[in-house]
Amino acid sequence: MTDDSLTGIFSEERRKLDVPMGTITLLFTDIEGSTLLLQQLGEQYSRVLTECRQMLRTAFQRFQGYQVDTQGDALFFAFARATDALSAAVAAQRALASHAWPDQAAVRVRMELHTGEPQRSADGYVGLDVHRAARIMSAGHGGQVLLSQTMRHLVEHHLPEGVSLRDLGEYRLKDLRYPSQMFQLVIAGLPADFPPLRALDSSPNNLPLQPTPFIGREREVAAVQLLLLGEQVRLVTLTGPGGVGKTRLGLQVAAEVAERFPDGAWFVSLAHLQGSLHEKQMLLLLDNFEQVVSTATHVSDLLGVCSRLKMLVTSREGPHVRAEHEFPVPTLALPDAKQLLDPAALSQYEAVGLFVERAQAVQPEFRITHANAPYRGRNLCSRRWAPTRHRAGSGAHQTLPFAGAPGAFRAALAALDPECTRRACTPADPAQDHPVEL
Repeated sequence: MTDDSLTGIFSEERRKLDVPMGTITLLFTDIEGSTLLLQQLGEQYSRVLTECRQMLRTAFQRFQGYQVDTQGDALFFAFARATDALSAAVAAQRALASHAWPDQAAVRVRMELHTGEPQRSADGYVGLDVHRAARIMSAGHGGQVLLSQTMRHLVEHHLPEGVSLRDLGEYRLKDLRYPSQMFQLVIAGLPADFPPLRALDSSPNNLPLQPTPFIGREREVAAVQLLLLGEQVRLVTLTGPGGVGKTRLGLQVAAEVAERFPDGAWFVSLAHLQGSLHEKQMLLLLDNFEQVVSTATHVSDLLGVCSRLKMLVTSREGPHVRAEHEFPVPTLALPDAKQLLDPAALSQYEAVGLFVERAQAVQPEFRITHANAPYRGRNLCSRRWAPTRHRAGSGAHQTLPFAGAPGAFRAALAALDPECTRRACTPADPAQDHPVEL
């Protein structure tokens, strides 16, 4: 083994020791309008992005920040002390505001601070606190620093000189069950007035609150948004077998794009669709369209009359009308059932992440460990045990034998589908598998 490889191993071990544990403060950042900035700066954008990242890292590491992740123009840091995280955000915003950017470009970075107890994983942190922090950040605007209520309680009496807090009130955030109380840092000498937060309350809607976080499917959400917002696209249909996640994906996309529609995004009961839509610029999410697929011609007629209306439809089969654009919804990513995977490898798969999140809702101490990883990976994610009804694009029916599953395993499956206990928990011939459709 070379000296360089030994140095690399020791550096990685040291890095693991530096990871904040327990109650920590999460700091998320990203550049507002990065796509427009790229178009404005062209080849210079790469240098601007590098300079921006360097300034942020310098400010955060000055206050003992630990870099968790980098994706595109977004950074994710963790701090052992809430006051350090706050000081780091203030220093970063001041540095960005005083920097001379090329072509007089406006580089505005939005930030979020939230304190919680996320679970450590192979790649950083997971859990509801991470989802909450990311959602708070996505509600903000460039140059704005948002705080959760827990963060505010920890720092309100320890603010740096020239910094104060502004109570913004309660907001419904995408993918969170309950409204969140939001606060903003007011930093002397920097902009303090911003547009309303990008929350569900900011646009007219009746989208139902979801009781659990939305896990995975980032690529599908981005792809459907891109398709739906196309200038010539009026109707997008999410198709797939029952249980694959069409409705959940449709609700998530509708929440993400709601602010693009001045008249809102509306979840529609097809049996009670009424009222004038003629002049409305809105999005309608039609769920379970297969129940009324014979009325597809009415959809076509509605699009013909309402020139500013867009529709996002979920259905096991498409309405097959002229303006339709179909998006087949795949299942969550699953590991190969023939491989014995360790916890770190298993945690990379969306289906496993969903199962763990649901399991912890029933049994908070549940973890994928080295002791149970082979069992979970082989049984949960094999062809016979996958927590989904079908694999997208194949005719293979996916079922899960309930007999013999450990207690926490059964409870987690019941959380995924409450009907499973009535369908598959009755005593039967031990030699026979009794499937639970999830």
